[in-house]
Amino acid sequence: MRNDLPPVKSVPAPRRVLDLVSPRAHAIIDRLCLPVLLGCAVWAARRSKPAAAIILAHAVGEGAVGCITDFPTNIWPLISFRAHVRIGQVGGTTLLALSYLLPPEPRAERNVAIFWGLVPIVLNGISDISGLPAKDAELTTRQA
Repeated sequence: MRNDLPPVKSVPAPRRVLDLVSPRAHAIIDRLCLPVLLGCAVWAARRSKPAAAIILAHAVGEGAVGCITDFPTNIWPLISFRAHVRIGQVGGTTLLALSYLLPPEPRAERNVAIFWGLVPIVLNGISDISGLPAKDAELTTRQA
């Protein structure tokens, strides 16, 4: 039996309703959030060392992942934007869980840590990963 079927072309993933933030806008937001995170860690260190540690860990992780992501304004393009989004979804959830383990007092520092745990979950949830680079599209079609 011959295979007379035409070759399968890779079809781009359909855009989701929540694809609101482009990779470039995501990169800019990440670059703006890093100094604010560091400032929040310094502010929290005066009253709550555990909250400051969680916020600082978030800042270091966000900064490291942002530096190795293949953004339009990249430094070392080692991972794709899709991987960046996946890391942010897992990291944000982890930091959010750690923030909920903080003691309820002082309340302001705990709330700031919880807020910064929510930011990557929301930002990565509304980021547009449908426009994959060619190498990501090839990997996706091979896995299917």
